[in-house]
Amino acid sequence: MVALSSVFAALTSIAAGLYFTGRWPGAGPALQAADDVERFSCRPFLPKLFVDTPPPADHPLIRRAAERAGDFFSTRFAQGDIDSLSIAVVTSDGPVFEQNYGVIRGNESATSPLTTSHASYRVASVAKLFAVLEGHILAERGVLSWDDPVEKFFPDFKYRLDGVKPTNKDATGENMAVTLFDLASHMSGMGRDWPPGTVHNWPKDMMGGGPPPTNGLPFPDHASLFRAIERYRLTSPPWSYPAYSNTATGLLGIALVAANRAASKHPEQEPAEYAELLQRDIFGPLGMNGSHFLTTDANKHQVVVPSLGPEVADQDFLDAMNPAGGQFSSLSDCIKITRGLLNPVSPESLISRRSMDRWLQPVHSFDEDDWTEIGFIWEIIKARDSNGRPRKIYWKLGAMAGYHAAIAIHPGASYGVVVLLGGHYPDAARLAYDAFELFQPAMDEVLAEYSQDLYAGFWSSEDGLSNATIAVEKGTLYMERMFLNDTDILPKFYAPGRLPLRSSERRDEFRLDTGIPGYNGKVHMGCYPYWNGQDLWGLRNDAPLNLLYFDGAGSARAMHVPSADVVMRR
Repeated sequence: MVALSSVFAALTSIAAGLYFTGRWPGAGPALQAADDVERFSCRPFLPKLFVDTPPPADHPLIRRAAERAGDFFSTRFAQGDIDSLSIAVVTSDGPVFEQNYGVIRGNESATSPLTTSHASYRVASVAKLFAVLEGHILAERGVLSWDDPVEKFFPDFKYRLDGVKPTNKDATGENMAVTLFDLASHMSGMGRDWPPGTVHNWPKDMMGGGPPPTNGLPFPDHASLFRAIERYRLTSPPWSYPAYSNTATGLLGIALVAANRAASKHPEQEPAEYAELLQRDIFGPLGMNGSHFLTTDANKHQVVVPSLGPEVADQDFLDAMNPAGGQFSSLSDCIKITRGLLNPVSPESLISRRSMDRWLQPVHSFDEDDWTEIGFIWEIIKARDSNGRPRKIYWKLGAMAGYHAAIAIHPGASYGVVVLLGGHYPDAARLAYDAFELFQPAMDEVLAEYSQDLYAGFWSSEDGLSNATIAVEKGTLYMERMFLNDTDILPKFYAPGRLPLRSSERRDEFRLDTGIPGYNGKVHMGCYPYWNGQDLWGLRNDAPLNLLYFDGAGSARAMHVPSADVVMRR
């Protein structure tokens, strides 16, 4: 059994890495130091060109970043507190950096084979990412809705809304149903690990606390999980405040299986357990040969066994807890998943762009700080890019004694990081963030290079009556000047000077970022004047006045302003 002290130490180390590392936002006044231009305007970022045209691994800037990363992680591994480390930086086309360090069996390091990209690590809470992906797959098939209450699939489902204080009775007259979305976003109010243990000698000691089996109780099966949810009070009413919950994610996995069977004309032919469902819908279609839930004779040669807590490699989390943390995966498999997250139309994607866009919407922003949010199973932070502008990184982190993992994506720059490690070092998140720091300047510079090539320069019409000048500056495209049929049009939008170009999220299509008349980013309202004013100016030729798009390549590349019947070339 894993020592309670080692579990708490791992969790404490991760918290310390997230909060006190000087390079992390939130560790100091970095975000507070943003200048007024950033805080009170709404400068759009460059378009997401890397979704479908990412930079190749042999681009000089990317290659140099990979060389720096190789040196950095080799030095880091040499410190000796990591047995096995697999790490990759991934675009939608695949890895631009991929390295494996150490040995598969850290407790047998003298005779163990070397780690490869096919070695299987227990990924702990990164497993939750796969549970939500499965939910999106089933939702797109019409099997379920994220707004479905749990009672739809388990009519006898019960939970406690009352608090410990005697006057905090059950809420009555309110719809307090727990939905599948609540389970997937840590908004159900369920505790972290139920059934909880009893700390008999409190306050003399804390023995008996922690998750099963650390607290002396076995991993829960279906029946004991439902009994625990019925018995123990919710930490908060549903949807009122986030509470990280392995219990809720375990219940989500059970509900996905139940929903899939309920929607079938032949439920007896459908998967009866969560592992079977993922094999059918995710592992099998993507050829994920290193992903599973148990160490067996057939796969044990590829299973990473850390020198700390090696017994965890042999634990059976049971069907009830597999969705929350029982999964094994390899670097090769996690690269496939990350590619699909970065480009919903890639062969590795199992869901639509609409589902992916919904998946990336924040669920809860913490008032207590200005850099962390809870997402649709994601942990979201804001980190500054090389232009000094805060960008969102979406994480799924996993930690248990001996195993630590992270899958993180940067949707704005369309790349991700995968870290899988075994050993005594407890902070995969820190290593992932190191990878982002090493690659972000290169990604920003290459994106600016691509944008310069596609959009910037002096454009003019064949008749000479229309022209425009576009520039790239600090991560934004600007329309410096624009004449349409011999008319200076930027003042028509009340612009005191240049206007940014904001992508419509369609390839090569933009709006002049005009906002509402009279605002022009000078009122201290951030993005509010911009998000609702884009069609305020009206249409001509069935096109918004402030819309333009590009097509073609090389000397045939053209900029179109359809509302003015104008085509310009460089």
